[in-house]
Amino acid sequence: MEFGNNEIIEKAIVSDVDEIINLYRLVYGRKYPISYGTDPDLLSRAILDNESHLVLVARDMTQKVITGCLITEIDKENKIGKLVGLVVHPAFQKNKIGNHLVVYVGEHFLEKGTELNSLYATTRTVTAGPQRVFIKNHYLPLGIFPNAHRLSQYETVTLFAKFRKGLLEKRIPVKEVSASLLPLYSILQNLVPDLSIPKLVPVAVPVTLPTNEAWEFEIIRAPNYVLRKFLETFPDPRDRFFPFHTPNMLIADKKGRMEIFAYFSKRDGYCTLIKTTKPIEELSGSLTSLYMQLDDIGVSYIEVLLNVKLTQFIEPLLVGQFVPSAIYPAMREVDGKFEDYIVLSRTMEPLNFRGMSVISQFKPFIDQYVDTWKQINLDSIEVIYGNK
Repeated sequence: MEFGNNEIIEKAIVSDVDEIINLYRLVYGRKYPISYGTDPDLLSRAILDNESHLVLVARDMTQKVITGCLITEIDKENKIGKLVGLVVHPAFQKNKIGNHLVVYVGEHFLEKGTELNSLYATTRTVTAGPQRVFIKNHYLPLGIFPNAHRLSQYETVTLFAKFRKGLLEKRIPVKEVSASLLPLYSILQNLVPDLSIPKLVPVAVPVTLPTNEAWEFEIIRAPNYVLRKFLETFPDPRDRFFPFHTPNMLIADKKGRMEIFAYFSKRDGYCTLIKTTKPIEELSGSLTSLYMQLDDIGVSYIEVLLNVKLTQFIEPLLVGQFVPSAIYPAMREVDGKFEDYIVLSRTMEPLNFRGMSVISQFKPFIDQYVDTWKQINLDSIEVIYGNK
């Protein structure tokens, strides 16, 4: 693809690796949380693996320099692509390189290709520039992840997704969801007026009451062992839905009652709980114990992805101070039907939105998150007044 004055976009080759990593360092320094920008071997494997990655570079053919890069991770089984590592050389930012890279990926996968149903991306909020790129390319804002990554400070990121034409119209929405999810659905419908959302009164689900028992956990950080055990424990791929997150940490109750497979990035404190061997509500009385042990090893943010229909799992997490952060309609295709998913998150650090720069479409998501966070963490305070 050609654009501008003698500039092209093409697939990267292995000989580009050093220049790409130097570009990441130039723009982000050495604290970039995405490993492609710091690990040359990982980046080389991504370039060579056309089944699971598309690594694009923009080149200025006159000056013989790479001016931008964008990596797409491909999950063909779940028909989802993830855009990561968008970077543009500071000297070439007026050339709309980031926009051209995003346009290329969208056309390649959602218009010309047929393997994927949707693409998604997260963007930083230190500047609104990347958000404008995605909104210009008709990506749908889906939510925020407060304090999700630790760079020079804890940063909130946004979530965007773009769908194959006509896919959202084919989606069959769930009729009944947890009441806590309805505000996110309302925000989504304001952005997509024709989108069907749950309208019925949510079904009340009994929630396990907290107990005084504090479970103790053993934490095993051995990526190869954890992945083998994960595949042995859940041999059916349908039980392992969590695109682009591979467990590298096992959290095991010392009494053997439950094991939790998780992904943890020590570099920026980001943790996702991918799968549990028992229903999560059995842990509801001991979530605080889990948080404390995870905090001890450097976890500052925890994330869970769940089908919106699983109210019996969502409610205990809400009681455990998780907050609905983002909603991804038609995220998963099962037997030709498209299912919605919710992201619940919990930050272990104080909320701090100062200095954030977001486009207007994300303001309702921020307001909703703050309101829900206040209800969970502040409105439940019991104040006892003594006799005068």
